[in-house]
Amino acid sequence: MSQSQSSDPDRDPIASERFAEALRRAQAEFREMPGLKITEAQAARLLSFDSALCSAVLATLVDQRFLTRTRDTFQRAS
Repeated sequence: MSQSQSSDPDRDPIASERFAEALRRAQAEFREMPGLKITEAQAARLLSFDSALCSAVLATLVDQRFLTRTRDTFQRAS
């Protein structure tokens, strides 16, 4: 894949918007289900994300302190 076809969100506004939408969807699920505590694989199934997207979304939400991560699970930060 060439640089111009990269799906890097910093270089591709469409990929960036898709990632932002994925973040919003994930946040909405955690807001709608207080106490939700799920693994990365469960989150991928719930959100219908591929593994790479799910991992990136969850990592971003942890970095933003929206979620906390234990050894195996993610849950809404208090």
